[in-house]
Amino acid sequence: MDLIVEMRFGSHLYGTATAQSDLDYKAVYLPDARDILLQRVQPALALPPAKDPGDKNAPGDIDREIFSLQRYLELLAEGQTMALDMLFAPDFAMTMEPAPLWRDIQAAAPRLVTRRASAFLRYCRQQANKYGLKGSRVAAARQAADILAAAEATYGSAAKLSVAEREVTAFAAESEHTALVDLPMPSGQLVRHLEVCGKKMPFTSSIKSAREIIRRMVDEYGERALQAERNEGVDWKSLSHAVRVGREAVEVFTTGRITFPLPCAAELLAIRRGEVPYEAVAATIEQLLADVEHAAESSPLPDEPDETFIDDLVVRAYRDRVQRPL
Repeated sequence: MDLIVEMRFGSHLYGTATAQSDLDYKAVYLPDARDILLQRVQPALALPPAKDPGDKNAPGDIDREIFSLQRYLELLAEGQTMALDMLFAPDFAMTMEPAPLWRDIQAAAPRLVTRRASAFLRYCRQQANKYGLKGSRVAAARQAADILAAAEATYGSAAKLSVAEREVTAFAAESEHTALVDLPMPSGQLVRHLEVCGKKMPFTSSIKSAREIIRRMVDEYGERALQAERNEGVDWKSLSHAVRVGREAVEVFTTGRITFPLPCAAELLAIRRGEVPYEAVAATIEQLLADVEHAAESSPLPDEPDETFIDDLVVRAYRDRVQRPL
């Protein structure tokens, strides 16, 4: 196995490392010729630190994740955030001098970074739904709970959500955070879903099941608001990740690049230490969601990566590896 590149990742890349930070390494490798020819290349190898199940990483623990060249480029073409972070990692994060092949990949960034970076957008939406306390979001969840409770009383707990399509459709048309979406099932059949604040419930599920999901959402919003008031039980690390991804997303959609260390590193550290009021962080996440959606819509990035370039690069690298004397 020949490493093409290995880098320090996570907080050591972002500029948010502290004395308590563990070490996280990411790498890309060129498989052995024998594995290439026998078609047994491992797409990814995870090398976690030795510890008991359930134990969290401690300062100094080392996590390594290594991707084959082909798998890494697939992740990059999908717009996965981890692959994009790796692509723009500067030399200070490297544990070795990258191979010329890695430099070729970095130079080809304009052909590889696309609007598929919408993985950023999905994550931002999830975090806004999870941590945001925007009044309209809470109100939408409560209204959905009331409508489903009324539908359950009318049609019965076992009735499918599709039975209440008229009521649900009317509600979805009026609410800012509610929609009806058709999603493909494994069979390929499209099934309509009610989406409320990011939670999706298929019309094939029972009204009772949908109501319980929404009720839990309302309870979570209420508990989160109380926790924020008491400054208890707030996952500041996750909040900082939500802000980080939002900041990265705006930059990549606007410029096609990500700057490291992150310009917002000081902000992220302050959030992680709980020095920023929860309400202020929640408002930042809500605003970032709007900023990311606008940046994605107006982005100059191409819609698709240059798949031919990716295939040619892998073919050339693997062919050269096979032809190299053993």
